[in-house]
Amino acid sequence: MTTERPCVLVCDDEAAARRGVTRALSRTKYDLVECENGRECLSILSERSVDLVLLDLRMPVMDGRATLEHITARSSPPPVVVVTADTSIQTAIEAVNAGAADFVTKPYEIDAIRFVVERTLREASLRNENRRLTEEVESLRGGAPALVGQSPPMRDLMEAVGRVAPTQASVLVTGETGTGKGLVARLIHGLSTVASGPFVTVNCTAIPETLAESELFGHRRGAFTGATRDQEGKVRAARGGTLFLDEIGDMSPGAQAKLLRVVQDGVVEPIGGGEVHVDVRVIAATHRVLPEMVERGTFREDLLFRLRVVELKVPALRERGEDAVLLARHFLEEVSPRPLRLAPDAEAALLACGWPGNVRELRNALERAAIFCRGGIVRSDDLPAELRSGPAASGPEAGLVVWEKGEDFRTAKERLVGRFEREILRAALREHGGNVSSAARALGLHRQSLQQKLRRLGIDPSQFVGP
Repeated sequence: MTTERPCVLVCDDEAAARRGVTRALSRTKYDLVECENGRECLSILSERSVDLVLLDLRMPVMDGRATLEHITARSSPPPVVVVTADTSIQTAIEAVNAGAADFVTKPYEIDAIRFVVERTLREASLRNENRRLTEEVESLRGGAPALVGQSPPMRDLMEAVGRVAPTQASVLVTGETGTGKGLVARLIHGLSTVASGPFVTVNCTAIPETLAESELFGHRRGAFTGATRDQEGKVRAARGGTLFLDEIGDMSPGAQAKLLRVVQDGVVEPIGGGEVHVDVRVIAATHRVLPEMVERGTFREDLLFRLRVVELKVPALRERGEDAVLLARHFLEEVSPRPLRLAPDAEAALLACGWPGNVRELRNALERAAIFCRGGIVRSDDLPAELRSGPAASGPEAGLVVWEKGEDFRTAKERLVGRFEREILRAALREHGGNVSSAARALGLHRQSLQQKLRRLGIDPSQFVGP
């Protein structure tokens, strides 16, 4: 925010409407500024910083639509919430498509406008903070891509990466398969004091146990049959940089013992004898639960302590809320040479999916959608069939997973409640042919409350219009 109290600009030609808004928002919480037409609004924006604009669509001199167009054309526009007396939701949808962050309809309830303003300011703050972190990371990494996400778990992760990267501490990156643990490791290296050094990756799963020690620690000529020359190994190749051990849980016991000396003393023991001192930072990653492996005797406890000076957990995609849509847009830019955007029904399908394959599965789905998309808009029909069918395609409990390993109670509850809410709203809209007012009455909700839920869940009522 630009001030201690967020500045809200109320632009409405009706003085009574402006007074109603200022009373609803309370001047003790916001710095409220009023104007009565679009030209005054643009003049104020050129003179001072504003955190949010409440913009009436019907005004003399310059109406809301023209004003919105001018605001969104600015280099750093504030979020705009349009206010309309038009009972047709199409008007509001057009405003949102033109760049408005949200809308409210007249006459509005005090609680409703407070909710919309608070949420819009909160989301704008999160976007600005995410943009700041991304720009900071990209500047340090020479413009290389950073982590994508605005959800609280991802913001916490990015902050933790920023704190640990400049240190020499060993890092253990945990998380499910496909969450992006390798990207986190690269990001730590890119922000570290050894960023100019090598980044050497070792996939512990892919190296046969019989070759693991030689691949990692090297060997002397004649150490075994076929060793016709010295080999330095991956650890020495990473000198002056970072050694990334992916899927460390699959490392053999013998290799674990030698790795302990590397992490603890900075010493490599090649096969065939001798010791070599190395200066290397170690980052390890795994989808396994290493403390459980320690209890079973399949992973060294002392090595776990050395690797886990700092542990960073990469959240599963199902725990990241709206990040699925942000990532989808990011991947569309990566995989498609032409500009593509997501239709509301496609966004709803992405948000409804549990993503067992996490970010990797999402990227594959978007790459497929980009191939089969015929126009400039990716619709739900362009997505893989398992995403289009949704969790309730074969009955009310089809695809329902009450608890998934690694979830705490709150996460499981949010996932199930979100799925139920999405399906019940879609069913009501389907029953009433996309009529929001009728669906709201049937559900016992205020129309505006239902509209807010639909926007939050990415559900477009127009897709249910018709027989």
